[in-house]
Amino acid sequence: MSELQCPQCGRKLAVDSGAAFCPFCGGALKPAQQTPEHKEVAELIAQADAMADPVKKHRLLAEGQARYPDSLALAEELLYLGRLHERNAKSLDFSVIKCYLLMIYLEPDTIEPDKIAKMRAELFDHPDLNRCLELSEDRRAFLNRYLTKLSSQFIELFLRGSSKYMRRYFGLGLDSRAPKLLAAPAARMIARMLSDGALDGTQRSLLAHAMYAAFTTQMNGDTQWLLQYMKELGVSLD
Repeated sequence: MSELQCPQCGRKLAVDSGAAFCPFCGGALKPAQQTPEHKEVAELIAQADAMADPVKKHRLLAEGQARYPDSLALAEELLYLGRLHERNAKSLDFSVIKCYLLMIYLEPDTIEPDKIAKMRAELFDHPDLNRCLELSEDRRAFLNRYLTKLSSQFIELFLRGSSKYMRRYFGLGLDSRAPKLLAAPAARMIARMLSDGALDGTQRSLLAHAMYAAFTTQMNGDTQWLLQYMKELGVSLD
């Protein structure tokens, strides 16, 4: 049987499945046919990617969306940008970063209960997300891709980037230890996702699988420690 490898997560699946998106990570398997409009959108997104100022980036993407309201690519860029354009240079506020929403599963005790409810709701119900879902051909595949990307960004910023979890001293630490050091907090997050009664079963499953997939990719497939901690917590994705 012929196999196709996902360019995003590296997992393999049968070519004759006919899938447009990877069932594991939600990434696109087949490049969309390029049209003049697609090329203009791609150029606009490339322009935005080169911008360091999130305010200017948001303005450019918003203007692009007004010109191409049916572009999922533009809608997705705005979705992941979150509220970065609202950041205050005088105060440190991580909540403007979209993936920070997942902090409710890492350190729930540090967040007010009413804020946790709002952050949880935003994960699955937000105007930017709803626009993307309306434009997507496969809503579930898009949700999977969205949650996997948020999880990957969260791991990169708030687990890998944390001296607390990576046990860095004076900024020094071994990245090679990440699969072991980050396994426990990731396992706790997955456990909390699966036990979150405020979400429905589909949402819990999508979220937990997305975190596992993102961890697997971030750690280059080294999940032995994560699986060990999940087993100790009585957590399974089956």
